[in-house]
Amino acid sequence: MSAREIYRVTMLGIIVTCVIVSYVVLARRADGHPQQAGPRPAFQLPFPCGESWSLTTYAGHDDYDIDFFFNGGPSGGRSVLASAAGTVAWAGWQATLEGGAPAAPGTVGTRGGLGFGVIIDHGGGWFTSYGHLQTWPEVKQDQKVPQGRLLGHVGRTGSTKIEHLHYEQHDDTRDSKHTRGTEDKVESVFDGVPSGITSDGSAGTGPIRTAGPVSPSVNRTSRNCP
Repeated sequence: MSAREIYRVTMLGIIVTCVIVSYVVLARRADGHPQQAGPRPAFQLPFPCGESWSLTTYAGHDDYDIDFFFNGGPSGGRSVLASAAGTVAWAGWQATLEGGAPAAPGTVGTRGGLGFGVIIDHGGGWFTSYGHLQTWPEVKQDQKVPQGRLLGHVGRTGSTKIEHLHYEQHDDTRDSKHTRGTEDKVESVFDGVPSGITSDGSAGTGPIRTAGPVSPSVNRTSRNCP
């Protein structure tokens, strides 16, 4: 092969590589999802400033899921606030009955579902989920909300019979399908401090999928202040 032919083959290879790289970059942009998480927002407890809450979990709950109970009295009816600023990705009703059929809005003790709930997109692949609210959320889908915005009030709708707030933090870049499901759940961090709620102790639930002790309950005071 002559020097000119080698040159042509080399240049052709460079052109093909550039085309492939450009396609991948454009495809990722079109997908609308970051490929690597941005900086974690400065999440705060989803409750008014100064309130003390117990963070708990239980076997089979899903790793990293948190159930919040108010330390100063009944949890029901207490205000639920946005942990950080963002855009409402979903706000409404979601729950299913034993047979898989949708449950009527306001149903308590369903097989699955957040009941009345909210999911907020904080940008950079970060999301938070809030479940079991008393009634329809105080915010709408696509609404921009500041940190501390009232989302609703603690209830017991959906897959629970006990008044509490179900809460999750998600790194959406961990799941290639971007479902905001089990695989992209992460340990919640509040005011820069890890929550300590990690394992639910069950190998059958993710994303850790390891049998062992259930994370003990911890108490935290909200710094979600004006």
